[in-house]
Amino acid sequence: MTKRIVITPKASLDIDEYFVYIAQQNPDTALLFFDSVRLVLSAVEGETFAQLARMPGMGSRYPLDNLRLQGLRKWAVKGFRKYLIFYFERDESIQVVRILYAGQDIERILEQE
Repeated sequence: MTKRIVITPKASLDIDEYFVYIAQQNPDTALLFFDSVRLVLSAVEGETFAQLARMPGMGSRYPLDNLRLQGLRKWAVKGFRKYLIFYFERDESIQVVRILYAGQDIERILEQE
């Protein structure tokens, strides 16, 4: 069963900010990044979110002490391994909480959620 993808406002903002950042160096790569992340909205086969919708357990658990974040999972954006999708698997949906660059202080950022 394919689950519905819910993208939080912060995750959507993350996508937009990384697109702008990447576009400053290479507009074509930024478009590839955007396509790799956002085409889930049209459920394109093979894209990262579409993969999560079909197989939500494929990401690994991301252990944090914060009880609100128990069960959080991570998965890399297809073709952009240092950009990580953080999500929860719900009964009928996948909730994408944030998309973060691996070089950031991820634990600190997530604890602020």
